[in-house]
Amino acid sequence: MRNLPASLLNTCLRLVLLLILVILLAYFLLSWSPLDPINAYLGGNVFAVSEAQKALLESQLSLDQDVGERLLHWLGGLLQGDLGYSSLYQQPVSSVIAERLPISLLLIGLSWVCSLVLGYLLGLIAAVYRGGWLDRIIQKFAWLMVCMPSFWLAMLLISLFSIGLSLTPVCCAAPIGMTFTEQSLASMLQHLLLPVVTLTAVSMAPIMLHTREKVIDVLQSDYVQYSLAHGDGLSKVVLFHVIRNSLLPAIILQFATVAELFGGSLIAESVFSFPGIGASIVKAGLASDTGLLMGCTLISALLVFGGNLIASLLSRRFMVEASDA
Repeated sequence: MRNLPASLLNTCLRLVLLLILVILLAYFLLSWSPLDPINAYLGGNVFAVSEAQKALLESQLSLDQDVGERLLHWLGGLLQGDLGYSSLYQQPVSSVIAERLPISLLLIGLSWVCSLVLGYLLGLIAAVYRGGWLDRIIQKFAWLMVCMPSFWLAMLLISLFSIGLSLTPVCCAAPIGMTFTEQSLASMLQHLLLPVVTLTAVSMAPIMLHTREKVIDVLQSDYVQYSLAHGDGLSKVVLFHVIRNSLLPAIILQFATVAELFGGSLIAESVFSFPGIGASIVKAGLASDTGLLMGCTLISALLVFGGNLIASLLSRRFMVEASDA
C-alpha cells in the first residue's frame, strides 16, 4: 500500500506510452495503405467526378495534407475531445462509437463470463477425473478449439443452426427494420446466441487447460493429501481447497486474454453482420476511413489495457496472499 502512488503513476505512464505507440503505428500503417480513400468514399465511382470535384473532396477530407499534418490535426482534435468525422457513416466518430460500442461490450462481456464459467468447470472436471474418458474428451475438445479459426466455426454454426435447422437468425443483431433495443428480450437472446457461442468456444480452451493443470497441482499438495487422509470426501476437498486455490488464477488468466477475445469479436461481428465496433474497424480499414479507424483503435486499446491492468492487479494481490500464507 505504501507504493500505491508510485504504482498508479507507473500505470498511467504505461497507458500514455501505449496509446502513443498504438496511435502512431495505426496512423502510419493506414497512410501506407494502397487503398484510395477518394475511391472508397465515392463507392468505386471515382471516374464519375471531375478533377475539380476530386480536388475539392480531397481538401474537405484533409487528404491534400501530408501524413504529419493530418496526424497533428487529428491529435489537436483529440485533445479537445473531438475524434473526427467518419466519411463512411457520414457522422461524427464519437456518435458511431457511442452507437456500436454497447453492443460489442455486451457481446464480449457475455462471452467472457461464459468462457470463464464453462472453461473453469470443464478444467476442474478433467483434473478430478484425470486419466479417465472424461479427461481425454475434454482435453481433445480444448485442443480442437485452440486450433479452430473463429470465422470457420461461425460459418459452421450458421450452416447448421440457421440454414439447416432454421433455429437461429442467419445474421444481424435484430430483425430487419429494427434496432437492437427495439426487439423483445427473446429476440435479443436469439440474435446473440451464435456469436456468443462462437466467441465462448474459441476463448475457453486456455482456461480449461490452465485450470486442469492448476487443479492437479492442488490435488497433489500436502494439505489436500492430509485432508483426504483424515477422511474428508472428494467433494469437500474440491469445495474447500481446490476451488479456493484455483479459481483466482483462472480469473486472472481470463482478464489477460481480453485482447484475444476482442480480436475474435472482430471476426465474429463481421461474419454475423453484427453492428458492433469490431465490424466498424474492419469496414473503416477497407474504406480508408482514417477518423473512424483511429477512434475505434483508441477505444480498443483502452479496453485491452484495462483487461491487462486488472489481471496485473489481481496477480499482485494473489502473490501477496500466497507469500503471507
